[in-house]
Amino acid sequence: MTPLAGCEKSFSKQSFLEDWNGSLKNSNSRLTADVFTPSLAICSDLDETPDAATYFELIRFLNTTEETTMGPGVGLEVGNTIYFDMAPGHFSYWNASEAEREKIRSLIRSGYIDCLHSYGDLATARAHAGRALDELVKHDCWIPVWVDHAVAPTNFGADIMQGHGDEQGHPAYHADLSMSYGIRHVWRGRVTSVIGQDRPFSLRSIGSARHPLASIGTLAKEAAKQILARRGHAKYMPQAGNPLVVETSLRDGQPVRELIRCNPSWGSVSCHDRGDEIHEVLTRRFLDRLVERQAPCILYTHFGKLGRGATPHRFQPAVVKAFRLLAEYHHSGKLRATTTARLLDAHAAGWQTGPLEPLVFPDL
Repeated sequence: MTPLAGCEKSFSKQSFLEDWNGSLKNSNSRLTADVFTPSLAICSDLDETPDAATYFELIRFLNTTEETTMGPGVGLEVGNTIYFDMAPGHFSYWNASEAEREKIRSLIRSGYIDCLHSYGDLATARAHAGRALDELVKHDCWIPVWVDHAVAPTNFGADIMQGHGDEQGHPAYHADLSMSYGIRHVWRGRVTSVIGQDRPFSLRSIGSARHPLASIGTLAKEAAKQILARRGHAKYMPQAGNPLVVETSLRDGQPVRELIRCNPSWGSVSCHDRGDEIHEVLTRRFLDRLVERQAPCILYTHFGKLGRGATPHRFQPAVVKAFRLLAEYHHSGKLRATTTARLLDAHAAGWQTGPLEPLVFPDL
């Protein structure tokens, strides 16, 4: 099969993007607009996830109320990412068994895997992207969000993420294939410390009195980003004014919606962005600030990075406690925890929708 042959065949029968646009206009299964509820999407990159069993167990704990190795699940709505071409020993689609791939596909079709984390470290050519897309289309799997990974060749970010995926003429160019497939939101490496986006820039509730020097450094860096953005610095301009999404274009000219993720750690945007340390960020103080601002937020983390905790294949007790706190806020209606794709789709529709109905977790 030629790259994206399956995708082209599928689009000749039915346009995925037309279906999406129609659902945004006609469905009531989205975030409320009349009384806006602050919304939180935890967007986790799967880097360093030790194995398939850990990947699926974390997803089950977060999204069901079933008994797990971490106790009863918290019944939230939290998505995850997947990539394809990785070295042996790294959990990925092509490294998974066929039974594990079917579980991945079930999670994609049900909306719980909603982000493509590049095509992987070893995807260096357009053919790698085409093979992955053919596999997704073949199994009726649609992933709407693209998240750059490390410095993978297929990344879209030209500065922070050093990618070539949208650079016409480069062997790793695939933007035309991926956007035609249905990618509609893109992350290119930008993270803010500010709690809650699409609200005035504010550094409140980020610093820690227990860590004054690190906090001052983090606050100074975030303030400097805004100064540089207002002066036209290309790297920071997308973050000017604290947006959730910026309408922009790829290097090949295709329009995209670029999302900005958030990590309000006192230690910097690259601190506590791990599954064994997320409790340092997912605090009552953070949640209360998000509720106070009545704002959307896409939290940046890596669930599978568990090596610093006492339990390298599951969340440690402090992290479990943090997710139970989030569940209290979610189930009480103080805020809405949802997937990255659903939050971004609602944002794209201008929040002009009714209540969001829960996703249905598949039988794994």
